[in-house]
Amino acid sequence: MIKNALHVFDETKYHPSTVVGEFSGRDSVAAIMKAFESEDIKYILPVASFAGSEYGDYDEIYNNYKRILEIVEKRYGKEKILYPLHEYNREDLWHLMNGRYMAQVTKKFGYMTPCIGCHLYFHLIKLNFAKALSNRVISGERESHDGKIKINQYSLSLDTYIRVMEYFDVELIMPIRNIKDGKAIEDLIGFHWVEGKNHPKCVLSGNYRNSTGQAILNVDELQNYLENHLIVLGQVVGEHLLDQKRSLKNLKERIQAI
Repeated sequence: MIKNALHVFDETKYHPSTVVGEFSGRDSVAAIMKAFESEDIKYILPVASFAGSEYGDYDEIYNNYKRILEIVEKRYGKEKILYPLHEYNREDLWHLMNGRYMAQVTKKFGYMTPCIGCHLYFHLIKLNFAKALSNRVISGERESHDGKIKINQYSLSLDTYIRVMEYFDVELIMPIRNIKDGKAIEDLIGFHWVEGKNHPKCVLSGNYRNSTGQAILNVDELQNYLENHLIVLGQVVGEHLLDQKRSLKNLKERIQAI
């Protein structure tokens, strides 16, 4: 938990046009800064969320927030507003989406990495924030990281996240999707920040890579998994999040039926 972040959401404290900004590592911060360049985005609510597999110093996120808040204020004055950092986690949902049925899903589809469902989890748990405000969420997804491919940010995966959020009439904005160069990311942020540093680590990092560091990818298997499992899973989890009357038992039963 981030000690100095807000943990109770009160939508009345934010302008109705506020866009939710996912706030985690370097790319998510760069995406927020890129989004601020748009004339129609003036207010951004940064929301930090964590997976059940993450560990480390969570307060590093708040230090990053303070640094970027200072830069936003210097660049834009009162023209653009970065609201106080909020934190929201649902580790129980993360477990059901990415951990509990890993072997079963792998057997059924011949391919599965929890990293893809994990990124979808990060987007989905912003749904209630987005629905209360502008129906828009900013994500720091990038198709290429200085030439390195990440399965959870492969083009098919990114399109899947967008489709799932569209199902709930929420726009998932990816301002830096096509930026390949890490230097361009640092230019957006305004200071030197090494990729992968200054935020918690994940115990599953690199699980989809072989011993030489190459991503293990079969496009047909990936597409089958996305189309016939992850999209439906995302819709089921999203409906659970938006309907407080649904029980966790009901969600588990619905996931088991996919």
